[in-house]
Amino acid sequence: MLSVDSLTELLLKSPTMLVLIFCSILVVTFALERWLYFMRTRYSANEFKATMRKHLARNQLGEFAKYCQRGSGSLGRIMGAGLDNLSAGRDQVDQLLDTEMEKEQVLMERNLIVLGTLANIAPLLGLFGTVVGIIRAFKDIAVTGSGGSSVIAMGVSEALLTTAAGIVVAVIATVFYNAFTRTIRVRNTEAEDARNMFWKYVNSRPVE
Repeated sequence: MLSVDSLTELLLKSPTMLVLIFCSILVVTFALERWLYFMRTRYSANEFKATMRKHLARNQLGEFAKYCQRGSGSLGRIMGAGLDNLSAGRDQVDQLLDTEMEKEQVLMERNLIVLGTLANIAPLLGLFGTVVGIIRAFKDIAVTGSGGSSVIAMGVSEALLTTAAGIVVAVIATVFYNAFTRTIRVRNTEAEDARNMFWKYVNSRPVE
């Protein structure tokens, strides 16, 4: 079993382990940033669509516009853009809705590339550290001219720590990445549903 001193020594002489520690800090930092973003921008899609359905059925565009401006998350911003430019024509409204949905997509995906990249490269970094560690262990044995199975086993076990660390970092990054990606898919579906409701209203309303 590796002692605290052995682990400390490994960290000091293994640049790969230091890189993995830095990667773990990045994972925690960007995962927390994305979690705070989604918590800050959360909304009730059912409540929004119910309110939207009520106002559009009564032709209360002004009231619905105010509701969108009061902070209804991405749905409010998307539908608000359509309402503000409703007089421009159906094609223009459709383009504006597309543009707003793309803007929201960019905002939601911000920094996710970092988590996805770390999830992919962390195991490779760990494997690289293991290979380098094993090479160093055999080199030390060759230089000293002494050693045995126990010495080799100790060197290999220390080298494998980087692989274990890389896997841990990758698992954490993957869990957060998948969770945030699912949230984005759900919000995109909700936005598309709201858009269809809006289009149903636009198509049934004569253009002024």
